[in-house]
Amino acid sequence: MNYNEKKSILIGGIWHETNTYSNKKTFIKDFKSYQWHENNNLIKKSLNTNTEIGGFLDVLNQKNVNIIPSLFAAAVPSGIVTKKTFLKIVTKLVSYMRNFQIDGVILALHGALVVEKIPLPELFLVTKIREKLEKNIPVVATFDLHANLSFELFDMCEILIGYDTFPHVDMRERGREAALNLCAIIENKKKPKKFFKKLPILTVPQMQSTNETPMKEIMSSVFCAEKKMGIDTISISPGFPYSDVKHLGLTVIGYGSNTNVLNTECKKLLDLITLNKNKFSPQFLTIKDLEKKLLDIKKLKKPIIITDASDNVGGGALGNNTEVLEILKKYKLSGTVVMWSPYLRKKSFINKFFYKSVGTNITYEDNNLSKINGNIIFKATNFSYIRDGLYMTGQKVNVGNVLVLETKFKLKIILTENRVMPFDDKHIKVFGIEPKQEDIIVTKSGSAWKIAFGKIAKTILNVDTNGICSSNLKKITYSNDYVNTFWPLNE
Repeated sequence: MNYNEKKSILIGGIWHETNTYSNKKTFIKDFKSYQWHENNNLIKKSLNTNTEIGGFLDVLNQKNVNIIPSLFAAAVPSGIVTKKTFLKIVTKLVSYMRNFQIDGVILALHGALVVEKIPLPELFLVTKIREKLEKNIPVVATFDLHANLSFELFDMCEILIGYDTFPHVDMRERGREAALNLCAIIENKKKPKKFFKKLPILTVPQMQSTNETPMKEIMSSVFCAEKKMGIDTISISPGFPYSDVKHLGLTVIGYGSNTNVLNTECKKLLDLITLNKNKFSPQFLTIKDLEKKLLDIKKLKKPIIITDASDNVGGGALGNNTEVLEILKKYKLSGTVVMWSPYLRKKSFINKFFYKSVGTNITYEDNNLSKINGNIIFKATNFSYIRDGLYMTGQKVNVGNVLVLETKFKLKIILTENRVMPFDDKHIKVFGIEPKQEDIIVTKSGSAWKIAFGKIAKTILNVDTNGICSSNLKKITYSNDYVNTFWPLNE
């Protein structure tokens, strides 16, 4: 990019996948304990990471533009974000726009953020940013494949670019794509033609994997369409069904220089998705089905991955549903399960358990967990690690206080103070557990676990428990009558 004078581009964002069925509200402390990267620290923490902002920096540093870092705030998926929390984040982010001549803005958004009393929070943020910009300054943003996109946000931004993968391994790549498009708009002073359309289809995360039918074939068609002259980029967002909002549904958006070609190719994709909508129906076991399977465990190849998608931490569930754990205890089955136990932050629990030596036999219980009797095989306070898998590579994971117990029948229960998503095999390796040697690994995840344990899984058992991320959308009550008519709810 050969500018006569150096251009200035603001970077920042907010990331939260909000499950409105969770009773755990999301506060400022939840963002600060997960990811709160501000000012120059935003650059320092994001360089060379597999994140959208890592991708922004790759391109903007190469283009030699003046990067204005603001704030990127992210929280582990959970319940609705309080209005006070959101407004603090917006105010802080926008405050970095002072005293700068800004030529462009690039944001890392999620798209499934829900804030109390603010209907379209990401639109609210972009509107506040636009109020500080001169007219016609471009705003570009990335979004998660689970985004519940609104037309209003689409209309407000020059380009929105979504992830092409789930499990998400292309965040950095999409960040680069977004930054290249922003730089092209600034350089050419020409905005692309746009396409937006929603389909009344709801899908659950475990059926959104881009390596499996039907999303694999759909994304293959997207990539073919993007090679056509006149098309710049197309994104598919199946969405996030555990947010009770008006703008649910699968979304197709596209950008290019030729309106006719863009419209034609996007409509072909819409037809393809509609034709294959029945392939989004999930297959799952009830908890009784799972119990029957495990009664005959000798016939199952190991390691066995039990996916408790209903208690998906990455979907806003708490990660403390005990239904699978109780079956493992009942039949004295060996394996590993990670459970969220916020009681570990209480001084009384720390005093009771953390001063005991590794190897000590204890009985642990809180108000959610029934009694667990086992030997301490690992313990730590304020524990953290750095992700090294394909998903969120380079991200620091704050586990908090950890207690790992092993029963007489070799069942290992990892109790964590903070909720942790299983994005890589360090999820259990950092506690001295080798995944390949486990008979059973229980994941509180829909599809993201495949990056961590997919290659070693010999048997996969998807179970639908009583968690708030049920695979059976007929269990979900939506306040919007329009959404209640969506497939597959009416099937």
